[in-house]
Amino acid sequence: MQNCMDDLSILYRFGLWGRPYKAPVIKSVVWSPLAPGWIKVNTDGATIGSLGVGGCSGIFWNYKAFVKGCFAILLSQVFAFEAELLAASLAINFAWKYGCYRIWLESDSSYVVQLLSSRSEMIP
Repeated sequence: MQNCMDDLSILYRFGLWGRPYKAPVIKSVVWSPLAPGWIKVNTDGATIGSLGVGGCSGIFWNYKAFVKGCFAILLSQVFAFEAELLAASLAINFAWKYGCYRIWLESDSSYVVQLLSSRSEMIP
């Protein structure tokens, strides 16, 4: 239910008492550029359904916030986590292939970030 008087009035007519969502917390975020010599890569992976056709992609930025390259790959029969992990893995491989050894990797998958941040031998 959204914070909308129309929604509340409809619920009241049916004798229902809804609880409106709390207003979202607004946080100030300050962007700071990378140090010279660093490359930032944003990755993402997604699938249609739990196990299905998916894709992964990444975009590379330099320290001046200029796009340096990107990739997008169609995948067949993968889970969402596999697509996310493959996107991160490909981004690291492409960066190393082109001589970029200082990489700032961003992913919306907390599990991928956790795997890559740990020194676990569980990484495939």
